[in-house]
Amino acid sequence: MNEPYESVLGVAESIATALTDPQLWIAEPPGRGLVWPQSLWAGAAGIALLHIERARSGHGDPAAAYAWLEVAASGALTAAPNANLFFGAPALAFTTHAAAGTSRRYRGTLKRLDDAVTAITRTRLAEAHTRIDRSEQPQMKEFDLVRGLAGLGAYHLSRHPDHRVMAELLSYVVRLTEPLSAGGELPPWWTTVAPDGEPSADYPHGHGNLGMSHGIASALALLSLAVLRNVDVAGAKEAIQRICAWTDTWQQQDAAGVWWPGTVTIDQAHEQYIDPSQRPRPS
Repeated sequence: MNEPYESVLGVAESIATALTDPQLWIAEPPGRGLVWPQSLWAGAAGIALLHIERARSGHGDPAAAYAWLEVAASGALTAAPNANLFFGAPALAFTTHAAAGTSRRYRGTLKRLDDAVTAITRTRLAEAHTRIDRSEQPQMKEFDLVRGLAGLGAYHLSRHPDHRVMAELLSYVVRLTEPLSAGGELPPWWTTVAPDGEPSADYPHGHGNLGMSHGIASALALLSLAVLRNVDVAGAKEAIQRICAWTDTWQQQDAAGVWWPGTVTIDQAHEQYIDPSQRPRPS
C-alpha cells in the first residue's frame, strides 16, 4: 500500500468509528428540525451505506451495517412523486440492495420497495415526456442524479438492468439529448433555473450544467454504464456522442491541466468563452 492510500483508509476508519453506534444518532440526530432516516445525504441510510461498503471491502463490521440499516428502515417512509435516489423509498431501496448483495436477504422488502420506486419512476417519466412534447427546457430536478431520473436510473441499473422500466428510463435519457422541436442554439438539456435548482432573476435564461450531481454528466454516466453492461436501448451511443460534443466545446486547458466549468451561462454560451478565474474546485 502506498502512503496516500493508507491515509485515505485512516480517514475513512476514523469517520466510521465515530458513527458505529446508531443509538447515539437516535438519541440526538444531527441538524435542525426533522431528520429523515431514509436519506443518503443527511440520514441513517447514508451512514448504513458507508458501513455496508466498508464491510463488503473487508474494512468494516457487517453488524454495524445491519444496525444502521435497521434505523434507516424505521420511521415514516415516503414514496411521494418527489422521492429520489437521495431521499425516501428510492434511497432505502438503494441501501437495502447494497446490503443484500448477491444473497437472497431482504427479498420481500426489496420487492415492495421495487414496486414503489418503479411507480415513482414511471410518474416522473410521464411528466418528463409531457414537458418534451411541449418543447420546453427542463428543470435540473427532472433529470439530475440527486433529485431526478438519472438517480432513479442508477438504482434500476444496479438492481434489475433487464427490467422494462430500465429501458423506458434510458429511452427518456436518449430523448433528453435530442433537439427540441422549437429548435434554438442551446442544448435540449439547458435548464430553466439557477445552479441551485430554483428560478432566479440572476439567471433569467437558466444555465447549462456540466456536473455529475445536477448536470448532464449524470445522464452521460448512466448511458455509458448501460452501454458497458450491454443494456441495449436504441440511440444510446448517439446520445452519448451528442453530450460529449457539447462538453468537448467547454473543455479548458491551463498549466495545471484540463478542466471544465461546472456551469455555463447564456452570455458565456453566446461568447463561447469561460474566464480562467472561473475554474471550479475539483469535484
